[in-house]
Order: sequence, then C-alpha cells, then structure tokens
Amino acid sequence: MSEVKADDQGFTLLEILLVLILLAGSGFYLLIKLPVNVEKQDLAFESTKLLEDIRDTRQAALAENISYVVKFYYMGDPHYQIFRQGKLIKNTYLQDGIEFLGTPQDLTFNALGRSAGTTITLKNSLGEQKSVIIAPVGMRIREK
Repeated sequence: MSEVKADDQGFTLLEILLVLILLAGSGFYLLIKLPVNVEKQDLAFESTKLLEDIRDTRQAALAENISYVVKFYYMGDPHYQIFRQGKLIKNTYLQDGIEFLGTPQDLTFNALGRSAGTTITLKNSLGEQKSVIIAPVGMRIREK
C-alpha cells in the first residue's frame, strides 16, 4: 500500500479558481442566450398552432358542409376565436410577448372550404416575425 504525501492531497487554489471561472462563464453565456431562444420558440409555437387551427377549421367546413369563421382580436390580449355557424367553439390567446402585426382580416370558410386569401403575421417582443399565408387560389395554407 502506498503512502499519501501531504503534497498530493486535494486541489490547488488555482485549479479551483479555474473551474469556477469556467462554470461562471458558461452560466453567463446561457443566461444571455436562453431568453432569446425561448422567444423564438414561443413565436414558432404560436405560428404553428395558428396554422393548424386554420387548417383544421377549413377541413371542418369541408367535411361538415357548413361555414366557419376565424375572428382575430389584436387589441388588449391578442387572441382569436373560431365560430361554427355563429357559435363559438374555440378561443385561443397568444402567449405573453406574442402579438398580431397589424389588423388581420377575419377568415370565413364556406361549405366548399374557400376563403379570401390573406396573411396573418405574428411578432414577438424582439421584433421577429412569422406569417401564416392563406392563398386565395387553391386555398393553400402555409407558414413563412
């Protein structure tokens, strides 16, 4: 069995300081970058959710052979509502920091699944934007 010398025990003060500096630097980097990524992810999530809701509404209008309306509210708490023949069936609020850019037109899907073409743009508090585009010809609904 080997003996442990007094000089071989533990870490030096320099080694401990170096590890603490590396940990602090990594933590600072994450602290700066994390909120930006969260805002981008929130914007992407809200845009995708809006896209899916509009697609589902169009499909429901086609399947049920009745009209649906999507109304957008940009004042106060930004949100949108989906109506089936005038009756509210879904009310969706956007996450904090996400809002509509401009004043989006209400969408009315007739029994054939047709609506006027429009673009609905969302923006976050950093000014980044994502759009949901409803094409008037062919009724293609996509995200940009």
